Amino acid sequence: MTVDLDLSPGTRSLWAGKAIPWEHLEEEVALLWKMAADNMRIGQNMSVRTSVLNLVICAPSTARARYVSNLLRDLLSTHIARVVILILEDDRDAPASIATWVTLRSFPVISDLTRHHFEQITALLSGPVVEHSAALLQKLVRPDLPIYLWWLDEPPAGGDPLDSLAAISQRLIVDSASFQTPGPTLRLLASLLETHPSCAISDLNWGRLTPLRQLVAQFFDGLEYRPYFEGIQRIEIEHAVLEAPGGSDRRLQGAAATLHQRLQEPARALLMGGWLKERLTWRRVACSASCPGSVESLPPGAYHWCLENGAGQPTRIDIRPRAEGEVPPGTICLLRLTSRLEDQQALFSISRLPGDSDHVLTSIELEQEQPRQRTLNLNEQRQESQLLVDELEITGHDDQFERILQELAALLA
Repeated sequence: MTVDLDLSPGTRSLWAGKAIPWEHLEEEVALLWKMAADNMRIGQNMSVRTSVLNLVICAPSTARARYVSNLLRDLLSTHIARVVILILEDDRDAPASIATWVTLRSFPVISDLTRHHFEQITALLSGPVVEHSAALLQKLVRPDLPIYLWWLDEPPAGGDPLDSLAAISQRLIVDSASFQTPGPTLRLLASLLETHPSCAISDLNWGRLTPLRQLVAQFFDGLEYRPYFEGIQRIEIEHAVLEAPGGSDRRLQGAAATLHQRLQEPARALLMGGWLKERLTWRRVACSASCPGSVESLPPGAYHWCLENGAGQPTRIDIRPRAEGEVPPGTICLLRLTSRLEDQQALFSISRLPGDSDHVLTSIELEQEQPRQRTLNLNEQRQESQLLVDELEITGHDDQFERILQELAALLA
């Protein structure tokens, strides 16, 4: 196969560095480090060279690659040896071509005299060569260091080239907040985990759920309410969606229909439901024909599962969309746990305050007692770079998240 090397200057190369044929990249990297060392000797700055991991970022377009290149400035606390940005242009009819650029990223750590350096290689792949991205990547990374693969946006439904890239990576990072079809894509990730067990999988969206999961755990930390955890019978989750354009007019077309359908999908709610099911060790059972949550009656973005607890008692999980324009789509607006202990029913709920995206109201309601309520700041709108730093600090598998993936794969099958 003939591969054209497109090294012409232009807007693509302005942010990516110097255009270099990929077989000469290592020579250029060595030259850049030599120049940095010379600057240190003449007192211009003190170079800090780190060697911990390869961060490989797969972007679907040049615009997304440029965005993530700017985001790397926020990763000062992470010791990255080399960043490889792979731009995979999904146009199989385009001629096979590879264009590569290289630069040395330098940012001040304490002052301008002490600087943090890491290498950045940008590779633009188009046409049939995209199918061989894993083979090319092995020539671009530093072979003595682990590969952390960050896949921007939604993985392809067919699995390739993600499957071949995961096979040579130690960690795969995704963000399910960007998934247009979170159900099938989460099942795809679960299958990747089975196919490549040595590749750990994590999700930035899972990190966004940490404050909410901590609030749920706090309900049952004390001795007074701990017994109610085993008595949970129903889980209800409502997630924010945007009202369809035109209010009640649901006849959407083209891009508007695609966007609205995406905003109906509750990746965060699915993860929360899977986490609670796993913690409660519930088992799925078939719904009866008279079940009000039958698949035929569910609107887009809604899910219903009939389950049973360890004692064989019936339980259920309900996920529903809520038209909400004041919080980002996908945000969990309500989480309610209904529990029964002997003859006493208890409701544990976390709900968003109207018009307030930062605070939630937690409530514990027992029969014949006044509700116990608190208003708390739920700081879950963390920046993408902060979530990424947390994931890069994990050296092994996130066993809990991977169990959640397997739980969801079984529920969504």
